[in-house]
Formats: sequence, C-alpha cells, structure tokens
Amino acid sequence: MTPKRQALLLVFLQFVLFAALAAALFLLPISAAGWSQVLGFVLAVAGLAVIFLALWTYYRVNRSLVNVSPEPDRKAQLVQRGLYARIRHPIYLGVILCGLGAALMHGHLVPLILALLFIPFFAYKSMFEERWLMQVYTDYAAYRQHTGRFLPRL
Repeated sequence: MTPKRQALLLVFLQFVLFAALAAALFLLPISAAGWSQVLGFVLAVAGLAVIFLALWTYYRVNRSLVNVSPEPDRKAQLVQRGLYARIRHPIYLGVILCGLGAALMHGHLVPLILALLFIPFFAYKSMFEERWLMQVYTDYAAYRQHTGRFLPRL
C-alpha cells in the first residue's frame, strides 16, 4: 500500500473512531459518578484548550490550517514554538484528552474503551506521519530529540 493510500486509510479510521465514540456517548445510558464527571470535564476542557492553542500557533506560523491527513504540507514551516516547543503532536494529545474526558463524563465502559483506543491509534498515526516529516524537514530529527510525542520530555 502506498503511503498516500495508507494516509487516507488512517484518516478514515480516525473518523470511524470518532463516530463510534459519538454513537456510544449518545446511545448508551449515562452512569457517571460525581468524581468521574468532574475529572472528565477537566480533561475535556484541557483537551479543547490544547487543540485551540496548537491550531492557533500553527496558523500564526503558517497562515494556513493544519491538514487532517498525516501527509505534511510541503509549503508549511515546521512549527517549533508554543506547545510545539515541547510536544510534537499537541493536537493528537488534545483529541485524546477530549475523548477520555467525554468518556469519563459519560461513565459507561464502552465509550471509555473507545476513547482509550485513541492512544494506540494516534501513537501509530504520529509515527507514520513522522517518517514523512523527517523527509520534508531537515531539522525534524533534531526537533524530535528535545520534544516528546504527546508529553514534554523531562
């Protein structure tokens, strides 16, 4: 399978995961305890803030929106400031936090399992994307050395 086809497949699977989580959240009965709702709300808000800050930083650097596909925009600059100065994939982190937050606010086991699937999915998607990024940006290898994939390096 060509990298472009694999990229399209990853985008398709991403939206299947989103749709499955949304369906579970809407169709299954809510059963969250108070602590779960509070923790879920905090995670979801944190995730939305991370997504917004990452999108805003990317836009300020490139004057364009990010691509949902893991194929890099060859016209865009490598963003290394803001959240990107510490985390290589802050948008993926934000999506993971939002999914986990929504699942915890809901309280049913099925949405939680679906949200937990975001972690290995986005880990794989980010590794796939980074192979391309290494080819497009000559300074990407050095950037990887001092930033974490989803969390800052200590």
